[in-house]
Amino acid sequence: MRKLIVRLLILSLVLVVCSGCAIDLGLKPPAASEHYMLAVSTDTPARTATHSVPTIAVDRPQANAFLNSTGIAVIQSNQKVLYYAKGQWATALPEMMLSAAIHSLNSTQKIRSFNNAQPGISADYKLVWSIEEFYARYTAKKTPPHIYITLNCWLIDNDKVSQPVASSVFAGNQTASGQGLEPIVASFNSTVETLLSNMNTWVTATIKKNEIHETKNVTPNSSDGN
Repeated sequence: MRKLIVRLLILSLVLVVCSGCAIDLGLKPPAASEHYMLAVSTDTPARTATHSVPTIAVDRPQANAFLNSTGIAVIQSNQKVLYYAKGQWATALPEMMLSAAIHSLNSTQKIRSFNNAQPGISADYKLVWSIEEFYARYTAKKTPPHIYITLNCWLIDNDKVSQPVASSVFAGNQTASGQGLEPIVASFNSTVETLLSNMNTWVTATIKKNEIHETKNVTPNSSDGN
């Protein structure tokens, strides 16, 4: 019994030390707290293009078990991975990033993107991607964390499913503007906006290059003069 009490005291001390940041942390996503969404802004309204454009089906991004949740993940200076206790994403992170990516891609009006899970729709291309990092990382106590986001992307021509047209990695980081959860979420949002803008440029440029390449490879019907 005495050993059990000692272990409980040690566990309590560890949790106190782990909560040395400006806001509380936990091992699981909070059940009831503030809910946050990524409000990705774009230079142009996300509306359907008035002319024919390539279409792209966007897969739900893959993520590890810790990021595949509503928890806002944080890595402490001792490499312990936790969630903020007083706030969470409104939906699971992959679902939220899927919606943000579709909105961002459509805003270019150079392509038409949609959720790959929608039945009965055939697209020219498919975007397969994964969320490798989406953390707030602390390097010292009583200082704002650094925001780290990394996305791995593969663009596939649906006429050549076995061979991706191109792949790319988009990574960004910045120091949060404050220690509170709201400035931390704002920094996540700002970093996501930058990465999705870069992804837009890569996707549209890659599709344009591939379309030109495919056009050149088309052999026109020839006549032998007979």
